[in-house]
Amino acid sequence: MELSILATGIVRILGITALVILSYSMVIRNFPNGWKKSAAIGILFATGAILSMNDAVMPAPGVFFDGRTALLAIVYPYGGLIGTVIAALLIAAYRIWLGGVGVVPGLLSILMLCCVSYAAARVPVRKIPVGFGRSTLIGLAASLSIISVVLLPGEVVATIVGAPLIAVILANIANVVIIVNFLEREKSRLRIIRALEHEASVDPLTKLQNRRAFDKAALRAMNDNRAKAAHCSLIMIDIDHFKTINDRLGHYTGDTVLADVAAIIQKNVRLGDVVVRYGGEEILLLLANTKQDAANALAERVRSEIENTDFVSGSESVNVTVSAGVASLGEKYASMEALLKAADKALYHAKLSGRNRVEVA
Repeated sequence: MELSILATGIVRILGITALVILSYSMVIRNFPNGWKKSAAIGILFATGAILSMNDAVMPAPGVFFDGRTALLAIVYPYGGLIGTVIAALLIAAYRIWLGGVGVVPGLLSILMLCCVSYAAARVPVRKIPVGFGRSTLIGLAASLSIISVVLLPGEVVATIVGAPLIAVILANIANVVIIVNFLEREKSRLRIIRALEHEASVDPLTKLQNRRAFDKAALRAMNDNRAKAAHCSLIMIDIDHFKTINDRLGHYTGDTVLADVAAIIQKNVRLGDVVVRYGGEEILLLLANTKQDAANALAERVRSEIENTDFVSGSESVNVTVSAGVASLGEKYASMEALLKAADKALYHAKLSGRNRVEVA
């Protein structure tokens, strides 16, 4: 086999893995963490491997060198167990379909690569940091799968050993290094983007979401209501006499009280509920799939807990109460704008009625 043909094939393999890298960035942006993301990564890596197998280097009839080695060697750290199993099964099925004398060695190689991938994920980053050294070691370990060629007929092995075999091993190592480098860069870039998005949507004092985040959540809630007829409720909460707290005890104490009130509210809601610092000392709760009675009970529970909490700032102990207005989507209020106005109006009535109470729109 001419080395020029092998070199050309290796370049094609690297081109296909570049497409996998580009597609990976789309997967991690559009799939939340969980089994769906793992499955998508497994399918992606399998697709890249299968495309590479269709354009493989063939040193002998039925024997293939392609990009599956590098992709399988790193699938576990990125796709987890689910992604690894999916990738391995799809690649194995396609290798069986291709046939040839290399089927059994190919399947053994797939199994060995999955083991290498799992082992690589178990090595702590503190011992071998992510980078060129770690990638090179993974590539070297992945190249051990080449020993499966011993299962081939002797005359086939004779056409592989020597310079072609060394070149393929080096190409596999280089492929792993290149892929891992770009995948890690993409993960790092996504972490930065998500951190910036988090900062842009979170109030720094209360750690609650801000109005920008509420607008997105409200749009999702309205779409869910139209599609699933799910219930949705709003609770608007305002700290009573908050200006007096600021004027009498200072803004530092006021900020502390506001943050503590926010923490109490956050503690009482579900994971999927949206709690927003809506403005000043106003806090807005968007409760998806929550009926009016449940929203009323939550507002009353929060009001009572805040009333019975001693807020301490330095040497000062502060008694705090809140008023709340509750409104729910339904025949009376069919839009988020109407719901906001209704909750705000109910809060206004709670203030007029003596404060430290919950009013329902």
